[in-house]
Amino acid sequence: MDCRGVQAALSARMDGERLSPRVASAVERHLARCPACAAFDRAAWRLRERVRFEVAPAVPDLVEPIMAAVRAEARAPASVPEARVGPPPERPRPRPAERGRPATRVRRLAPLTAALAFGTIAGSLVVGGPWQRPESAGVGAAEITRSVAAAAMRLSSYQARFEITERDLAPEVPVRHLSMDVWFRAPERFRLDVVDHTRYPSRDWTPNDLELVLNGSRWYSVAPSACPVGPCPPRVSRIRNRLPFSWSAPAPTDLVVPVATFADDAGIHVVGRGTVLGRSAVEVRMPFERARALFPFLSLGGAWRPFFPGDRVDLWLDSSSWSPLRYTVSPAPTREREAWALRFGLPRESPSHPVLVVAATFVSLRPPPAGVFRIPAGPGAEDQGARSVPLADVPAVTGFEPVTPTRLEGLHLYRVVVPPRGDGSQTVITYARGLSYLKLAEARGRPEDAPLGPVGPQAQEVRLANGGLAYYEPATPEHGRRLSIHTGLSELYLETNLPRTALLRVAGSIPVAGAGIPQSWRVHSSADGATERLSLARAAATVSFPIAIPSRLPAGYAFASAEIVRLGASTAVNLYFQQRDADFGGGPIRLHIEPGASLPPASSARQAGVDVDGSPGRWTPDRRQLEWVHDGVYYSLDAGGLDLAELLAIARSLRPYRAPSVGLP
Repeated sequence: MDCRGVQAALSARMDGERLSPRVASAVERHLARCPACAAFDRAAWRLRERVRFEVAPAVPDLVEPIMAAVRAEARAPASVPEARVGPPPERPRPRPAERGRPATRVRRLAPLTAALAFGTIAGSLVVGGPWQRPESAGVGAAEITRSVAAAAMRLSSYQARFEITERDLAPEVPVRHLSMDVWFRAPERFRLDVVDHTRYPSRDWTPNDLELVLNGSRWYSVAPSACPVGPCPPRVSRIRNRLPFSWSAPAPTDLVVPVATFADDAGIHVVGRGTVLGRSAVEVRMPFERARALFPFLSLGGAWRPFFPGDRVDLWLDSSSWSPLRYTVSPAPTREREAWALRFGLPRESPSHPVLVVAATFVSLRPPPAGVFRIPAGPGAEDQGARSVPLADVPAVTGFEPVTPTRLEGLHLYRVVVPPRGDGSQTVITYARGLSYLKLAEARGRPEDAPLGPVGPQAQEVRLANGGLAYYEPATPEHGRRLSIHTGLSELYLETNLPRTALLRVAGSIPVAGAGIPQSWRVHSSADGATERLSLARAAATVSFPIAIPSRLPAGYAFASAEIVRLGASTAVNLYFQQRDADFGGGPIRLHIEPGASLPPASSARQAGVDVDGSPGRWTPDRRQLEWVHDGVYYSLDAGGLDLAELLAIARSLRPYRAPSVGLP
């Protein structure tokens, strides 16, 4: 992103709008490297509320009680017989690009991204209170998460057909019927076809026919383009020399086994057992925002109805293969959802009637037919420039011997690529098995002053088994779990969909000892001031006011990092608390502390007074921000995934921090 785009995004975020995870990540990377935009950000917050920093956006409350397992699930068999209703998808359907298309009608509904950006979300997601797992379910959310990860590594091939029913696209089209075929062959061959069978009222409507094909280093997609009138050619995208497991050209394999959806068990609630498609199945429930990876077709193209982030998703998983068999989206029974529906021109929708149903009619673990993953030739392919080389030839190409882990957690060497850097000083070694993957990138002689890969400045510092340091980020909808390692010779970046413990074991087996990031990387300065990353003990020793830390955090959170903020004569502290496994909400919890006798000017028109353990406070729902003053110290808590009750519980648990008596860690 350029400076103009970044500053526009910063202004939107200050006004309470939610940036997509990809845009937010790009903004943070730009701020870390651009003093001018960093100064713009700090000056804007200083003007509005003294020393406030990019408050996390409003997203649904995804932090709910994690339900403990009651008994171990029987070990799943290595293979699963196919289940079907109707004939199997014997061969690919005609490609959408080969069919004629009528003109596209101008849609009155906003796209999915606009739906996710709307407003604040609060309250229960289910009629009658929290979801409860009956004892008869016999399996807990944590067990399902582990079982899904194990199934992902075992799976080598897959094919399935689903029927999709969508309601309330528009008054003229109250119900749509589509079919979806999915094929997979490990490690990186995937195909998704969506065919629209709806009878539209006129030729002013374009069917939602979609296609996505990934065949190793090549990627292809075709979808309806958005044009107001006249014949509309499909939008075609081609990529060649694709980076392995590229996040910019991904394979939406959660349709096969939902590894990303079950990156952790927070926000997932087991409902019970049943039978779907003749298979033993487990039903789980979660909010739509938590289950986004199950709906990749909504973002591939065409026109779809919007979905509220807090809408309820009920998912039935095959209890042997852990593949999705049926999932539905039902309206959330909240006033916020009703207001949102009015904004998008939707009719009144009952929480007891699903507005989207995706149901399997055929599932098999047999290898897909020959030719399924063929990508048609055509012009205009984007070249990502990833050149595959044998591992033994890397020194001759790059001039250095790449490091490799001695522990691979069951994965096997897949591809070694040299990205398009003129000096040839970077490699990406990938390991895979089934749907599981691990990427290890190494760079020598980087001029940048930041960790390699998408690892942010608030990443958690962890110590590995080899005694070295690394910097960890949890999984997000765009990336797997990430780890950055800094050494005097090179920079390493690891990314995987394996569990956090497995990632740390792999990293600890690499024959290098990571060092702390350089001091020059810890300090970011501008004309207005500077921020500096410090250990918690050093931060407490640096400031003149007391630092408090929470004794209670929502399940899955842990302390990640601390920074000192200096603007003129003012000094403040930011403490960050991060999810351990996955972040599908609005980022880390941030606790801001600075001297202050009163609350700063309000940063939003919507606010409410609250009592914070006897101290006057303020709740700003648009920003998910809780502020209060106690004994001459100003406190601010914000976290996109938490509601007021959660933030109040954290605030009331604050206790004075006492640094260790020996040394300053």
